[in-house]
Amino acid sequence: MDSLAQASPFPRRGPAHLRRYLLWPAGGVLLLMLSSVSRQNITLLELFFAGVLLFISIQSYISWSHARNIRVPVWTLVCAAHFIFYGVAIFGALRTSPSIFDRGGDLPDSVLTTAMLVGIVGLFSMGAGRMLATHLIGHKAPRLPFLEMSTPTPARIQVLLLFGIVGNIAGVPFFGTVVWNISVTAFSALPLAAFLWLVLVRHFRSLSQLDVLLAVAFLSTRVISGAVNASLGTIIAPLFLIGVAEVSLKRKLPWLVITVGACLIFFLQPGKGAIRHEMNRGHVGNGMTDAAVRWVEVSITGWNDVLEGRAPLDQQLSATSSRTSLLTMTGLILERTPEMVPYQLGTSYPLLIKNLIPRIFWPDKPSVNFSNQFFQVEYGITDRQSLRSVSIASGFEAEGYMNFGWAGILGVGVVVGFGFAIYELAFFSNESSLTAIAVGLAILPGFLTIESQLVQYLGGILQVVFAAAIVFHQAKGKRPSNGKPRAAQTRSFAAAFVAR
Repeated sequence: MDSLAQASPFPRRGPAHLRRYLLWPAGGVLLLMLSSVSRQNITLLELFFAGVLLFISIQSYISWSHARNIRVPVWTLVCAAHFIFYGVAIFGALRTSPSIFDRGGDLPDSVLTTAMLVGIVGLFSMGAGRMLATHLIGHKAPRLPFLEMSTPTPARIQVLLLFGIVGNIAGVPFFGTVVWNISVTAFSALPLAAFLWLVLVRHFRSLSQLDVLLAVAFLSTRVISGAVNASLGTIIAPLFLIGVAEVSLKRKLPWLVITVGACLIFFLQPGKGAIRHEMNRGHVGNGMTDAAVRWVEVSITGWNDVLEGRAPLDQQLSATSSRTSLLTMTGLILERTPEMVPYQLGTSYPLLIKNLIPRIFWPDKPSVNFSNQFFQVEYGITDRQSLRSVSIASGFEAEGYMNFGWAGILGVGVVVGFGFAIYELAFFSNESSLTAIAVGLAILPGFLTIESQLVQYLGGILQVVFAAAIVFHQAKGKRPSNGKPRAAQTRSFAAAFVAR
């Protein structure tokens, strides 16, 4: 395979090595800033737990920068996701119980503090599962027979980009429930992997005009579709993954991309609910840019109210914190389990195995939303009549408590961490091919959606991996299209990258 092991020798010492340790005082400043901005009465224990989650995130990044066996700090990103969903969330204004049974009452601090502990225990158990996998299989990466880096670009890459452009403009085609997952994979996930493949390959050779045209068309239509549908994740995800792709080659955090992405989230997220409400009521024009322009206008108005003192800052940020918080959902489960809702003892987990069977072979396969629907109804999140149009999850760690209590959090965390270690080694080791890295990046957002239930969290990722293994497969012994032996071609690309 076109291994990157020799493509970019990373220096072990230098100014960057010293700058890593500046993250500690920067983390302290961040916590002080969040405390000063928040209008909530943050207890010392809540502040301590937030600091623990931030400490784990910073330490995981420093450990990654020292180890140098994984090209992308994906474990750091998962730790950071826990810090956001369980740590930063405590500083937000959202403390109201999401259950209709509680009639809009706030959850007590003791419950929210315990909910933060769920995130910490879950993260530690994931780390234990990750260490267990590393101990059992070592640091040797599983070999994936993916496409080699070749000239010209394989036709399947270009075809997938065309599929992605069509999906961005017209939406994912609906051929029926039986093949819906196949449609999503073919018109969304795999085209994203193909786009990221070109992003990586451009560092080693020049792209053809057709490649550049397809890549630009895919990215632009993806961003436009996100603006038209008021989907901030659709806009941010490809930009974020481009930045992570740069990390995989240069081992430097793209601070410009991080800053731009964070600014976009904080600027646009508060106005997303309002713009979607206007779109549903038909108050936004039908042009492709009308929704985007109106979204910017609503966001400017909201932030202008904050600057002029007509609205508090934490109220403006509550829309963002509500989308990146698992505290109230987790707190609700802690309050009602098992006193009001008995432990479920893993009733939904067999769906993880069943989910691997394509619905085309099993049309009546149970829905992966089973766990969500149980949670929504029994905990008073949604009435039964709305289940078809609303799907709300509590996160796989809180779901573990829903099934087995604290033992469930530990067990689920170990399983997820074990699978995560295999994912790291298979897609981001120094021996991974460019195609493996591109596929790994395409499924990375799935690993960061820790608010999903376990069946959705792992099941959706496994489906994409299996599909990618089929589409990007290359038979052993096949030579690159330019006729060069693989080893020689790999060395030439590596030398070209070092020279750059």
